[in-house]
Amino acid sequence: SLLQETYLIKMGGKSSKSTISDEDLTFLMRNTNKSAEEIQEWHKGFLKDCPSGELTKDQFVSMYSKMFPSGNADKFSENVFRTFDTNRSSTIDFREFMLALHVTSSGTPEEKLTWAFRMYDVDGSGSIDFNEMKRIVSAVYEMIGAYGDLNKAHELFSKMDQNSDGFVSQEEFIAIIKQDKSLLNILQGKA
Repeated sequence: SLLQETYLIKMGGKSSKSTISDEDLTFLMRNTNKSAEEIQEWHKGFLKDCPSGELTKDQFVSMYSKMFPSGNADKFSENVFRTFDTNRSSTIDFREFMLALHVTSSGTPEEKLTWAFRMYDVDGSGSIDFNEMKRIVSAVYEMIGAYGDLNKAHELFSKMDQNSDGFVSQEEFIAIIKQDKSLLNILQGKA
């Protein structure tokens, strides 16, 4: 109807939560490897799980916990949630969900490492200090139900902090992990 079209124009092209906006569709087609049809299918599934159109931290933690039943995924999934919630709204909308899905499943190694760096950089300062490293490494081990000793965090941090300034920059993080794949195993709780 004309009323709906007028409303959509006033809302900047954003339609109700039940259909994806043209703006989001175009953005996601450009920034993921998904077709319009695939994005619309994902959107339907997202709305089935999140009728409000937004995923809360509690819903996210609950989903993650089901994927790691033998461990405690709470702390780790809260860090993942924080990394996905790029606009800091305390929820993950469909656009954030699809971008996160793309980076973690189909992104380039560089994109994946940038995402991992952001997860380890808990305070968003642009560098990782030892306490942040310790917090995430222990959360990874807790999630997989394994005992993670503090030496892993020390080992990882000292290898990455190349200039010994007490901080790991994004450049140091990416360069070292690209050189030493065994460090990636520690980050993922496999070593």
